[in-house]
Amino acid sequence: MLEDITRPCKGEFSITIYRDGKPIKTISDHNLVVERGRVRLAELAAGKSTAYITQIGVGEGATTEADDDTELTNQALFPIDKASVDGRDARFDFTIDNTQGNGLKIHEFGLFCADGAMFSHRVRKGVIEKADDIQIRGYWIIHF
Repeated sequence: MLEDITRPCKGEFSITIYRDGKPIKTISDHNLVVERGRVRLAELAAGKSTAYITQIGVGEGATTEADDDTELTNQALFPIDKASVDGRDARFDFTIDNTQGNGLKIHEFGLFCADGAMFSHRVRKGVIEKADDIQIRGYWIIHF
């Protein structure tokens, strides 16, 4: 008997925080692909959507990720710098420049589709106090 074993999507999230152009901290973690993200995948597979991942989001929420999450607290969205595929991995490189998101106390990150649907979510334990001397560069890999 042929049995298809489907593994859930999972991801890795990594950021480096720069102050005045110098790296001060690197953080690597996992993420949660939320329900809307899985629905978007099904729609993409069936040709019913063209709303692929185009944005990185940051927010100030500290509540643990949940499957039904749809947005971030005090959400700010920025375009993905580069998207690439390597086998079953999709990688999204991003930069939150020192002119973007200033004044936010960043606790959470999310990947968002072109139509605004949240795809995945990560809440950090610490806070990044975003100011004009802080830049964040990172990547998010979704493993299929």
